[in-house]
Amino acid sequence: MTLFEWFLVGHLIGDWVFQNDWMAQHKQNGLFNRAILVHCAVYTAVLMLVFCFPTALSQRLPALLPFALLIYLSHWLIDAFGLAARWMKFFRQTDALFMRIAVDQILHVVVLALLVEFVA
Repeated sequence: MTLFEWFLVGHLIGDWVFQNDWMAQHKQNGLFNRAILVHCAVYTAVLMLVFCFPTALSQRLPALLPFALLIYLSHWLIDAFGLAARWMKFFRQTDALFMRIAVDQILHVVVLALLVEFVA
């Protein structure tokens, strides 16, 4: 699998499997609340495991910290600022829950694609 495909699997695990109800319900209650900080830390940890999995850790170690920081910050910006909802409001899209989830997931996947293309 390519690195992007590994990240896609990691994204699904980190953003869906390891995000509990507390994180999902409270992650937009302020920019620095515990729920968003924990959610982004768990998400980043999963993606860093995925980042190191396909090759030896020693080959990826120099890029690990900056990449982890970019993963954390990008995920935090999308979730904490409610960028999906803001996007939908700006473009006057429906506020249906399914669409909010879809736009949120698309934003995360686009960021991962850009990080793999230009950083990894």
